[in-house]
Amino acid sequence: MEKRFKKLSRAQRYNVQILGKITLENNDGQGDSYICNTLNVSLSGALVETGSIIPFGALLKYSFCMPGFTIPVNVIGEVVRGEREADPESKRRQAEGAGKVQRIYRYGIIFLDMKEADKRSMEAYLMNWKTGPRMPDNDRPEKN
Repeated sequence: MEKRFKKLSRAQRYNVQILGKITLENNDGQGDSYICNTLNVSLSGALVETGSIIPFGALLKYSFCMPGFTIPVNVIGEVVRGEREADPESKRRQAEGAGKVQRIYRYGIIFLDMKEADKRSMEAYLMNWKTGPRMPDNDRPEKN
């Protein structure tokens, strides 16, 4: 059989807990903002969780600060998958009769646009994540 398609490789994911902020894009510029917990990240996307409902296909600005850095990375992304589950702690409290179950929503975000300086910094951080020291902010180009 003729090889007509190129096999795409999947970017390596890193299980790094990072607090982030998602801002939905709308026709007027920016829309609602939500705090999220990043469960894993790669150079091509991230898996985040939040207590807020975000529509599938939503365009958003995703901002986060890698551990050891003070300058945030800003990425334009799109929600490409989502799942809902109950928070285990709130399930336990409900079983004890202490309240309703809080839902946690997980979203897969694909990165569509990222500044080159942010990409280089993120790449350096992720490549060194398991093996050594992080690149300090003063080695990162100034944000314009």
